[in-house]
Amino acid sequence: MWKYYNPVEVVFGTGKLDELGQLMAERGLDRALIVSDPFTHRSGVAARLKECAGGRVLDIISEVEPNPTCDNVDACARRARELGARSIIGLGGGSAMDCAKAAAAAAAMDCTGLELLRGRPVTDALPLIAVPTTAGTGSEVGWGAVLSDHAANAKIAIFGSPMFPRLALVDPVLTYTVPPAVTASTGLDVIAHSLDAMCSVRANPVSDGLAVRAAKLAFENLEAAFRDGSDAVARERMAMASTIAGYAFSNTGTTGSHACSYLLTAKYHIPHGEACALTLDAWFRKDAAVRPLLHTLSRMMGFADANAAADRVAELKELTGMRTTLTAMGVPDTQEALDELAANAAASGNMANDICKATREDIASLFASLR
Repeated sequence: MWKYYNPVEVVFGTGKLDELGQLMAERGLDRALIVSDPFTHRSGVAARLKECAGGRVLDIISEVEPNPTCDNVDACARRARELGARSIIGLGGGSAMDCAKAAAAAAAMDCTGLELLRGRPVTDALPLIAVPTTAGTGSEVGWGAVLSDHAANAKIAIFGSPMFPRLALVDPVLTYTVPPAVTASTGLDVIAHSLDAMCSVRANPVSDGLAVRAAKLAFENLEAAFRDGSDAVARERMAMASTIAGYAFSNTGTTGSHACSYLLTAKYHIPHGEACALTLDAWFRKDAAVRPLLHTLSRMMGFADANAAADRVAELKELTGMRTTLTAMGVPDTQEALDELAANAAASGNMANDICKATREDIASLFASLR
């Protein structure tokens, strides 16, 4: 038995941002608050989006930090309530879109980000439009938001179907100015979402088909997008890969590579995609031993088998300059640090979602091999 559900409407294409006002009018969306980050605001993209909305945007809030916190969520929700906002537009990478989702819920439910983080069910949210500016997170079609608790060195995901965006507007042009290092990290996150989806206990024929398509696009185009950010074809295909991968893991969840990434990001401030990539190839090899179908899916991606796909992940990490050891990531070379990483990953729901039922000792051994 399997099931698949995702209600998000996607409008995808070069120049589609110009149609935002018409798209909002057709869907009865107005009085919007744009939730963004400082870079997207300084670059003028947020102002352009407001202009394209044709008077349907009330204000822009742009203080969302990387790995958004409950304070970020509360500030956005408070501003939405002050304005009487009837919709939210999340503009940016995964951090801005995740903050926008949580703020949409907090504003509608009149609660705080901390209450959501501590498990209050998401029962309502303001209608949300997601506009990604990177090709990586897939948050534009997801129902989850990842928030950070810096005091606890923790990243915690909250979920609720009201947080599914009403509309995802994906214009690849918005990714043209993304720097090479960010292109690499977010692009590897696309691959991590795709491979993790295939390695989930909830993988199904629909998610597998989506994940294979997304991974193939990313494997074939990430290097080109990294080397030449103005390559319109590569940028478009990476944006497509990101959204399709989002559709895949919106139903399966993520697995081992994500479980192992969270403390690296929360405590050592490693960008999310780079942190996932550290263990991604190792997990795909391990999972292929449990689910031999991964070899067949890898052939559909253009590889001889799952090991060859994992080899290509390792190659991409090297050629894009991603850090491939814990030492390079600033993790102390101590048993205590390894044990903390392993314990954090083992306790993650993402690890329980992985078909490879690794023990805490297995995870510690993997981290030890990456010193």
